[in-house]
Amino acid sequence: MAFLHDEGELLVLDNAFNGRDVEVGLFDDTVDAIAEGDSYAAISTEPDGADYAVQSVTGPTVTQDAGTTSVEMGALSYNVSDATTSVNYVYVRDATSGDLIFTNALDQSYDLGSIDTLDLSNVGMELD
Repeated sequence: MAFLHDEGELLVLDNAFNGRDVEVGLFDDTVDAIAEGDSYAAISTEPDGADYAVQSVTGPTVTQDAGTTSVEMGALSYNVSDATTSVNYVYVRDATSGDLIFTNALDQSYDLGSIDTLDLSNVGMELD
């Protein structure tokens, strides 16, 4: 079995995200149960409501610290004032092709019917 070493992790993630425009959206993975082979089309639980919009990020930040390579999207804010669904995951997809790059759990499930704005500050992924 091959192993991706620290420098390899940095090289792969940096090449994958450097200069890439991505879109970050919300969904309920309890319902969708996204698996590794799924595409964006498998996500059916994005927030309802006309005010919700995916967030665009240009060139997410790739860093490495103590052997952990991270991709971070920065601070994101979603207007969910007219949404009534719950969300517990984010997705990141390529802004041009729409290809699903990764999904990640939020720190908790959010009932969007009880908030107007969802602010997230730690969206991303990491490889150890």
